[in-house]
Amino acid sequence: MSKREARLQRQLDKLAKNQEKNIRLSSNIEIKEKYIRANVKPELKKEPRSIRQNGYKEYFFSWCDTISDVKDVWSWGESRQWTEDEYNQIIKLNMDSHNNNSWAEVEVKTYNGAGGIRKLSNKYQPIDSICEEARKRWLDIEILSQFDELFRFRIGTHRRIWGIRIQHHFYLVWYERHHQICPIKN
Repeated sequence: MSKREARLQRQLDKLAKNQEKNIRLSSNIEIKEKYIRANVKPELKKEPRSIRQNGYKEYFFSWCDTISDVKDVWSWGESRQWTEDEYNQIIKLNMDSHNNNSWAEVEVKTYNGAGGIRKLSNKYQPIDSICEEARKRWLDIEILSQFDELFRFRIGTHRRIWGIRIQHHFYLVWYERHHQICPIKN
């Protein structure tokens, strides 16, 4: 056997030995997902703060539009109903982009605000921080009136998605195009 053939044989033997070692090691290691993926939507009811705060950040983000308020038009002329294109190309696309993130990751996403200052993209808003019309609408919808805090997703400069987080799940309520539900105060 030539030196070249002997070297190739040693390389093949080493490769086979390493593959055998990797198989042996991988059979002893149990890989667990970092976050929990829930298959059930939580019941839409307000929970005590102590329950609400525990553990939801360990779950993957999930969402639905089953309680969306899409009737009528806002006083500033914006329809609450989205178009099919808006739903598929903006709402669904944005919300689905969070599907492989935990709630901990969703809540800390940032963007470059004015002056290059990092600001939260998604955040909780107390009900009394939104405009009077939206607050009245929120309180008029029986199932929503029990909640005093909304969660808001920022989509670009003016678009927002509003709803509520119950445990690991986000219930989409409003999609707005012109940043009027909680306008910037000058």
